[in-house]
Amino acid sequence: MSRRRGPALGRGLQALIPIQPGADGQEGGLPEFINVDQVRPSPDQMRRKFPAESLRELAESVRQHGVLQPVLVRRLPDGYQLIAGERRWRAAQLAGLDKIPAIVRGPGPDDEQESLLLGLIENLQREDLDPIEEAQGIRRLIEQFGLTHEEAAARLGKNRVAVTQSLRLLAACPAVQSATAAGAISAGHARAIIGLPTAEAQEQALRVVLARNLSVRATERWVREYQPREPVRRSRRPVAQPAGALAEALVRLQDRYGKGVSLTGTAERGQISFHYASQEELEDLLSSLLGDQAQMSIAAQNGPS
Repeated sequence: MSRRRGPALGRGLQALIPIQPGADGQEGGLPEFINVDQVRPSPDQMRRKFPAESLRELAESVRQHGVLQPVLVRRLPDGYQLIAGERRWRAAQLAGLDKIPAIVRGPGPDDEQESLLLGLIENLQREDLDPIEEAQGIRRLIEQFGLTHEEAAARLGKNRVAVTQSLRLLAACPAVQSATAAGAISAGHARAIIGLPTAEAQEQALRVVLARNLSVRATERWVREYQPREPVRRSRRPVAQPAGALAEALVRLQDRYGKGVSLTGTAERGQISFHYASQEELEDLLSSLLGDQAQMSIAAQNGPS
């Protein structure tokens, strides 16, 4: 059951990043070459995994053809911080390059927040994000910058429904999220499974989908028809009723103190219990056991009526 990749987003970073004018005053300033060892990755980078094999392949391409697309950085007092293009920068290091083409943004009052925003958008425009990574990135974009679903969709070149559907994946239980990220099930399967109310039900649905290799439509049908299994209830062992002399003793106790008396055990060892369901029953019981003095004590504790 392979995961289908969505189409690439319609807008590149050029549509989202206002490039400063070049020295000639024309829009779209040219990249400059900066030292590779003066660049450091952003601590806010969403992507943490860079598969070694694909990075080696990119490094080989860089050795032969150079870095064809400049990275985006912001200037720091002691170097540069990446906004976008960490994979190209890592490949350039692996290829042994001393310099790398970069579009350099100068520091400004809102530069740090803007850099984080652009870095998130750049990551979310990648085609190789799994659906859970994408949903987590969109959620971070919305929460950190106070965006609505509509505004986040506009930033990413998506429609609002796609953003909302992506975020729904984060309501899945951990097992379903893990299977979706690994490509064992599609985002469509996960959204269908989310319709189940508990993590246990979702995990059961996941096992069924994987075992039967269900399509998304079949999964939706299975979820609609799902009936939770009734928990197995253990029958309580019936309480043994007193017999013989004990039964006669219980009758005498209940005659005197009411039906709230119970007796368990044997003639040698056991327990007598008194039960009451209201203050009146308690007062009657104490009066029978201890006399009027107990009744006066209860009244004193409760205060005047």
